[in-house]
Amino acid sequence: MRVFDFTEVRHILKLAIPLLLTQITASLMFFTDTVMASKAGHVDMASVSIATGLWSPVIFSAQGLLIAVTPVIAHLFGSSKGANNNQAQMVSTLFQGAYIAAAITIVIVFIFQFVHIPLDNLNLESELHDKSLGYLNYVVWGILPTCLFFALRAFCEGISVTKPALIVSVIALLANIPLNYIFVFGEFGAPELGGAGCGLATAIVQWISLISLLIYFKISRKLKPYQIFKHVEKPNLESIKTLTKLGTPIALSLLFESSLFAFMALFIAPLGSIAVAGHQVAFSYSAVVFMFPLSLAMAATIRIGYLKGVGDLSKLKRSIKTCFFMACSFGILVMLTTLLFREQIILIYTSNPEVVSLAASILIITAIYQLPDAIQVMAAGIFKGLKITKPLFYITFISYWPIGFTLGYLLGRTDYIVPAMGPQGFWVGTVIGLSTASVLFLIWLKITMKKLDLTAPV
Repeated sequence: MRVFDFTEVRHILKLAIPLLLTQITASLMFFTDTVMASKAGHVDMASVSIATGLWSPVIFSAQGLLIAVTPVIAHLFGSSKGANNNQAQMVSTLFQGAYIAAAITIVIVFIFQFVHIPLDNLNLESELHDKSLGYLNYVVWGILPTCLFFALRAFCEGISVTKPALIVSVIALLANIPLNYIFVFGEFGAPELGGAGCGLATAIVQWISLISLLIYFKISRKLKPYQIFKHVEKPNLESIKTLTKLGTPIALSLLFESSLFAFMALFIAPLGSIAVAGHQVAFSYSAVVFMFPLSLAMAATIRIGYLKGVGDLSKLKRSIKTCFFMACSFGILVMLTTLLFREQIILIYTSNPEVVSLAASILIITAIYQLPDAIQVMAAGIFKGLKITKPLFYITFISYWPIGFTLGYLLGRTDYIVPAMGPQGFWVGTVIGLSTASVLFLIWLKITMKKLDLTAPV
């Protein structure tokens, strides 16, 4: 029985490489925020960590809801192999996604009127509190273009066109660097905002990204046959309901995952700015390397969705096996890279001896979770492609919160199990939570494959 199929490797890599470059470029924006803020001071870097800890769950949840557009489009694309008879339905799906994006924006803007409440209850240093709140007050102005961008990107990926997001991400990164410099340090007559300036830069970059992608839609030859701008589709409540039903478990699973890391930062915050900065270095690096398995998982969603639409169960099974083989390979590679080069990695962010020492100990822990993390994110990507999303909700909640965060808190902030470990304890809990998720996903996927008659040898 073949572990993987070279033809499927080529298909997946063709999709994954642009997605990987896109994700890395997007992560480099967060990286540049962290580095630029660190040059202004460790309090500014900590403020970016606290603010993004609150912002990330919101933005990932919005993205999760809109990710539902991708497998729906992929199924339609595969079932007709891109024939004209399905194009109208595919365009309609994009517009329904855009309406959902607009609704999400209204909800998030309302919620952010009360964003000061969690910050007020964290017992933060005064300067750290003000700069964190400033970041959030600025970045929320970019939520509308962000959500619309997610819907447009999901359409492109559904028809296996992954380069537009890469092109736009490069443009965004090139814009983010000078904008950060201007607003963090107050250059060219702009106010000196410190870490809060990263939030303003991010909001501006999101508008640049949306405009760039709309221009691409207008001039692209591959997208021209869909005539997306020919007329505006009216809201279709049934289609919106279908997308929402499919996307809600994805959104909640991403909320559980991103809020896990967010709450880690928030509960580490009272330990002081050094503890936050050390955690931030490890988290920023982990976010970058996570793009490898995540990109493979996103490619798997597209490929599995297409093959499910085509109805080729034999290829579908081989593709699933290949996806897991590739995910494990990348997980092991990142694990070894982290262990071998952790000191060099940390020095990219900071030379503060206390921060370096703390971050080095955390990176050893993060190296351990690379393999189970790669497995669980790939399994989630496959479930999305199959348009079976409920397992994402149940498994991520159980693994990340009752297991991962609870154990992390007990290890990090209390003496119940061992003497309080500080930030390292939270990361140990995360490793155990992600490992639990990977096992549960594999069990559920095996049951699902049996129901879909995908267990027979190929």
